[in-house]
Amino acid sequence: MSAESNENADNSQEPGNPNKNEDESKTNDIDNTTNTNNDKETNKNKKKNDDDKNIHVPKDKKLKIEYVSVKNAFVHNDVVFYDIHVKTSQHYWHVTKRYSQFEDLHNQLLQISKEKLPLIPAKHYKWFTDHTKPSFIEKRRALLDNYVKKLIKAKGVSSSQCVVNFFHNDKQAEEVIEKRKIQQEKLRQQQQDKHNDDNNQNGDDNEGGNNNMNEEENDNDNDDDDEVKINGAHVHRQSDEYDFPQDQEVTNIVIQSTRKMTDHVLYQICVSNSHKRASFRAWTVLKRFTQFYEMDLKLRAGLQTENPDLLPKLPPAPSRKFKFVHDHMDDDFIEERRVLLENYLSKLLRFPEVVRNEDFLEFLGVEL
Repeated sequence: MSAESNENADNSQEPGNPNKNEDESKTNDIDNTTNTNNDKETNKNKKKNDDDKNIHVPKDKKLKIEYVSVKNAFVHNDVVFYDIHVKTSQHYWHVTKRYSQFEDLHNQLLQISKEKLPLIPAKHYKWFTDHTKPSFIEKRRALLDNYVKKLIKAKGVSSSQCVVNFFHNDKQAEEVIEKRKIQQEKLRQQQQDKHNDDNNQNGDDNEGGNNNMNEEENDNDNDDDDEVKINGAHVHRQSDEYDFPQDQEVTNIVIQSTRKMTDHVLYQICVSNSHKRASFRAWTVLKRFTQFYEMDLKLRAGLQTENPDLLPKLPPAPSRKFKFVHDHMDDDFIEERRVLLENYLSKLLRFPEVVRNEDFLEFLGVEL
């Protein structure tokens, strides 16, 4: 190799070689681009995580819930499910939840919301309280109904992602209701088979047996006035809607607020009659809890003589609580009692014999 070639070869390996600097520059550009992309990806992931934690739903997914109510409850495999009816300006649907799901939602909101949340029913352990007892179910249903109604009105909470998901996600309940429907169909088929076998043994023809079976089904339908079907499953109805007779003195009762006095609480009862003119259809009375209790005693005493068969059907009055165990001036205690008293009075309105009772009407401020 010539000296000139060796010199050129040596020069190509020197640090100041232009070709080498160009290659290094390209490599640095690639590294910088890669780092920039990684930074963008990292920032994107961080932003996504922040969005996931954000209480508000993205604008294109916001949902304005106008109405919500826990109307029904049913028991499946010793587990109580509560049916929630939800309505927006354009849609109406229902979802079914366990109490533990309400509790999970509440705990999530406590972590992300600075606003005061509505009262949720207290947790009761199964080894102390029978969760399938009708009176317990109705009490919890009324309190959960109050909870969700106030929840959708709470500022900064009603549009949260977890609230929207709660009122939409219903996969677990759908499976339960489907299983419940299958079980009921099997039971219905077994009863029909047994009925047909009995008719055959008695020498009845098939046509007569079918007619009798249809009559029994019709009788059952008439007896199930307190039940409705949800996805084919019978559930106990606790509906807000009710058709009252035209001559009924009271058609609606709402306890909107309370007043704390020195040593007791007054409940403001808003009474109305939708059948009267607007200027006469609504009025307000203030009552202490002891007055509710005394009215209930008088009402049941009067019905014991006039209509004793009605007594087992009446809703139980909210129980008395000893002051040395419960603080009667505590806000949560007052709110729970307010909800249960309102639910109690609303249930009584469904019995014409009660609404005609003088003690009940006098309690509500109706002039006799």
